[in-house]
Amino acid sequence: MVTRRQILQSMTAVPFLTSCVATNQRDSKNYTPSGSPLRRVNVSEDRIIRSIAGLRPYRSKGFVVRAEQMNEKVIIHNYGHGGGGITLSWGTSHLARQLATQTQHKRCAILGCGAAGLSAARLMQNAGWEVSIYAKDLPPNTTSNIAGGQWSPTSVFDKNAVSPAFLTQFESAMRHAYRYYQDLVGDEYGVRWISNYMINNDAADPNSLYSRYKSMYPQQFQLEPNKHPFN
Repeated sequence: MVTRRQILQSMTAVPFLTSCVATNQRDSKNYTPSGSPLRRVNVSEDRIIRSIAGLRPYRSKGFVVRAEQMNEKVIIHNYGHGGGGITLSWGTSHLARQLATQTQHKRCAILGCGAAGLSAARLMQNAGWEVSIYAKDLPPNTTSNIAGGQWSPTSVFDKNAVSPAFLTQFESAMRHAYRYYQDLVGDEYGVRWISNYMINNDAADPNSLYSRYKSMYPQQFQLEPNKHPFN
């Protein structure tokens, strides 16, 4: 099983791949299947630039997207994304918009301007709503502003604690988010396809997100020991 720590370690290596010293051997062990250099990363404490911690609103039962009537107002909850806030922001905001558009209202207040708040605001504007954002902090002082934006909703819930209804909601949010990101690929929004490598000594878990939702994790394959330069 790929642990969250292993995933984070492998993701963290990605931005450094193009800036580290590599060998000059042009064999299959030093190149990815797409032809990019696959390099060992020079890791040491004296190379750390800074350390930042951000809070993740994790809920073992998963995120909450639901409507609640309060007098003449309707509250649409959209919180608790765990480690998948940026990944799922467009998806859960899509679900929240679906609930909002079932009401008679056409004006809304968005609480917070992190990834979820901003995506919700944009989707409501696209639906023709008048939107106001109320926030304690603005970028760059939001958690989302320093979060690692990566398609990986892998730590959002405890699989032993969630309900079947939530899993249906989770898959819907994931598919919507994945589709929205396709329309944002490019320099204008800073969204791009990159290769990810996960270091693991075990075989792929058939019950993992990567295995169950292969269409959202395209071009997966395992690099055998003779195809990479790592121990």
